[in-house]
Amino acid sequence: MDQTTDATNSAPTMYSFSMQEMVTLEDAISYTFMSRNKRFMIEITAERLEGEGSLVDEFYQFKDDLDDPDILCDFETWAIGPIHERVRKLVPVPVSRPTTLLEYYDAETYVFELFNEGGVLKANELAFDPKIFGDASPKVAIVENAEIQLFTSRDVPRDGIVSRSALPTVPLIPASQLVRAASLDSVEEVLCEIPRIVRKVNTMDEFFFKQCDMRHGFQREVEILARLQKISEHDPSLRTSRIVGLVNWDGQESLLMGMLLERINGITLHDAMLDASVAERRRWMDQVDETVKKLHKYGIVWGDVKPDNVMIGPSGDAILIDFGGGCTLEYIEMELQETEEGDLQGLKNLRSRLLS
Repeated sequence: MDQTTDATNSAPTMYSFSMQEMVTLEDAISYTFMSRNKRFMIEITAERLEGEGSLVDEFYQFKDDLDDPDILCDFETWAIGPIHERVRKLVPVPVSRPTTLLEYYDAETYVFELFNEGGVLKANELAFDPKIFGDASPKVAIVENAEIQLFTSRDVPRDGIVSRSALPTVPLIPASQLVRAASLDSVEEVLCEIPRIVRKVNTMDEFFFKQCDMRHGFQREVEILARLQKISEHDPSLRTSRIVGLVNWDGQESLLMGMLLERINGITLHDAMLDASVAERRRWMDQVDETVKKLHKYGIVWGDVKPDNVMIGPSGDAILIDFGGGCTLEYIEMELQETEEGDLQGLKNLRSRLLS
């Protein structure tokens, strides 16, 4: 049964939150945010805002300028306002212990639909149905080789599956055994941001967590990292990110949530280059060149060449990260993405930017 929540003109001040996803269509916006390990979805359509007042005009004004951080902030205040009291009651107190990956990704989900009542923005609470609103949880199924052939023969898309034989030889860790590494008063925990740096429960072992996301090449990346793991056994000099674990959903060893990468204590090349000398930038560029040439020798294409995908580690060396593919048009033309030629074009443009 729908539950109506009155609008409020005040901005949410009793809790903190972070945007998880926003989908913008011609006449609709779907906005999802997290607060204290609960997920909230707000569905907004121009049709439901028609009537008295200027709500439809406000909707389109926001929609056309959401790339502006200030406009986005105003939009969040506008959209969350009608459900503010409901959210506040659902998240009455801050978390009292580190958040596990299972708690974050298996969060209770609440859905609201905004509508116009007499020129006032209000909200109906709807029952959450993943068949209608989608399942935001990162999930990739591990299948056997024979099953892969079955999927292919039936022309079923391979998104959401990965072959067991393509996976690296690393520990499989249940999501409940990994917690956010940041302290309880950290920005990450207070804002309920996506967990990035995690540690195993009752240890100080920290890793970089990367969730399954087929839109950003999870399958490609995990398969390449598995190959790099084998290559590093006889060529440890290869400067790339290293996979050290896989994360599964509790009780489902064949359902992945993501992967664990060796944590690199450093900053991206994008940030490091701002204050670096020409000699340092040239050294890093030469290291990136060398690593990419080695990758090509092994039949591996890096893909998304850009300074954000290079880390400068503790020893001052350039380390390649992110093998999910795709490309950034500033560095690689679309038709050359995920090809050796594209890598070389990206390197040329990266060198030009670093040394100009």
